[in-house]
Amino acid sequence: MKKTILILSILTLIIISGFAIYTNQTIKETHEVAINIPIEPTAKNLDMEYKGMNLVAPIKELKISTLDNLKENHVNAISLIPYAYVNRDDATVNYNNDRQWWGEKTEGIIASNQMAQQYKMSVMLKPHLWVNHNFYTGNLDFATDKEWVKWETEYENYILNFAALAQKEKMPLFCFATELGNAIAKRPTYWNQLIQKIKKVYTGKLTYAANWDDFDKVPFWDQLDYIGIDAYFPLSSAANPSVKELNTAWEKHIQKMEITHNKFDKKIMFTEFGYRNSNHAAEAPWTEDKNEINNIAQANAYEALFQSMTKKDWFVGGFAWKWYADEYHKRKRNGVDYTPQEKPALETIKKWYK
Repeated sequence: MKKTILILSILTLIIISGFAIYTNQTIKETHEVAINIPIEPTAKNLDMEYKGMNLVAPIKELKISTLDNLKENHVNAISLIPYAYVNRDDATVNYNNDRQWWGEKTEGIIASNQMAQQYKMSVMLKPHLWVNHNFYTGNLDFATDKEWVKWETEYENYILNFAALAQKEKMPLFCFATELGNAIAKRPTYWNQLIQKIKKVYTGKLTYAANWDDFDKVPFWDQLDYIGIDAYFPLSSAANPSVKELNTAWEKHIQKMEITHNKFDKKIMFTEFGYRNSNHAAEAPWTEDKNEINNIAQANAYEALFQSMTKKDWFVGGFAWKWYADEYHKRKRNGVDYTPQEKPALETIKKWYK
């Protein structure tokens, strides 16, 4: 009897020990899911041609250390942004003025491109507009045809100036406009003739940066080399969604992109993509009103983007928003920003860019 009790006691201990090990492992796995440890790329994921960053123009000369840091993180392409200021009140486009930072003007663009070439990085020249009164470029509008013609003439001068510069400096990519949905919808003839004028002075690859919500309405993709999308797609209203949840949310957007890709037989580039290190980072990524720090939410959003998009052979990669050439990312404001610099998201990007 005592022997039987002893055997039963030993068996009970074994069962309890096994359950404890199983429980601990389950807790560990649940914890890993909760913090969403990134999953390594698999054989199903394709390499990206453009592993890029949108470079925030430096106030003064671009430093070698900036290029070194980009290279260390496997970045192989940068976007240079010569800004212009649009005054809606008089329909003007102003650029290359003394109030701009060095990196936004012709001098800085040339020097930055030459440095990037030394590091064997591809460069996309991507003119951007600032519109007065905090006006979103996608809603740019004018009341009269006369105002439209004036603005279009000035915009054409601005774009052809930098298209010629891109040709002269051997920049392989030129993005001739960014998020100008209303102007394109209202004035399609203007954009068709502008594209033809650009092609007379620039022989590299050409794209346009459409906003995520109207890329399927752009009529001239067949005239360009890539379908360009500023990919701030809304994915989840959760404060800290898992990678799995975000991958599921990507599916409907990918279906829409696939239809546009098939229609025009053009590969897709994300001319911008990115997330802030905050709660709800993937809810409305184009907004900047969430300021509770959440580095994991940012890293998860990047992870899901790469997991989802690199399964498509029509996706060539793109340019993350954004990378500071100066020390702004080290200045303490509220600690929330798009840049992945010195955040867990950078390790995610580095892994996928390798």
